[in-house]
Amino acid sequence: MINLKGKTVFITGGASGIGKALSRCFAKEGANLILMSREGTKEDLILKEWAESLRKTCSVEVWTVSSELSRPEGPEDLYNQVKACSPRVDVLVNNAAAMAFGLFHELSLADQDQLVAVNARAYMALMRLFIPEMVQRGSGHVLNVCSVSAFVPTPRHAVYGATKAFVQALSEAVNEELKGTGVTVSTLNPGYTDTPLLQGGGFPKKLRFYSFAGKASPAVIAEKGVKAFIKGKRVYVPEPHLRALFLFFNRFTPKRFINAISEWMVKGT
Repeated sequence: MINLKGKTVFITGGASGIGKALSRCFAKEGANLILMSREGTKEDLILKEWAESLRKTCSVEVWTVSSELSRPEGPEDLYNQVKACSPRVDVLVNNAAAMAFGLFHELSLADQDQLVAVNARAYMALMRLFIPEMVQRGSGHVLNVCSVSAFVPTPRHAVYGATKAFVQALSEAVNEELKGTGVTVSTLNPGYTDTPLLQGGGFPKKLRFYSFAGKASPAVIAEKGVKAFIKGKRVYVPEPHLRALFLFFNRFTPKRFINAISEWMVKGT
């Protein structure tokens, strides 16, 4: 069991969606927060107002920082800002994400480069920046907000799914390397969640998948995710029906069949 009271949790993408919901859950556990938004956007003001609300309602310290994770220097710039707020970070929550929906050969290379930078490279870079000091003191945790897309190909947002598969493989491998150090790496793997990520990037208003599984609430995903994190779950799919589908059914079904189902399910209606 992880005791979060008085610990410092750093969350990327904390102004909306799952990141915002996670910040509330961590604050309720007594954790101090450092929340990140994209620089030069209206998220800055939104995040500052949200931070003030958390300070008042949960009686915790909350700092805000901003950066652009798609820039090569973005993660290191963000790391330096975080260290200026608090010299010690007990939990790194990689949550910021980008989305581009459409056929791979039709989406621009620039959009897909940005997606890889935010969804994959930034996660890797921030892990590499924060984990050494965690290992040195013998305690710390990384929670990577991933997706069930990590377990199957996702046609029509192929690069998004590929970045999640990268993060999943990286998380599990690094967690194995860290055994005995007091540092852990976990993943939270929800299905489609009702966040701004699904309201831009060309994403359809409805997918066939929604008829089967709907869209999850960020608040529910965060609440379940933080509880699982506290209990030490290393890979956690919050929705029971998706847990059965992606962690069990997927293992015993021919890959060609899984790929065909995936392509059909992610078409707009």
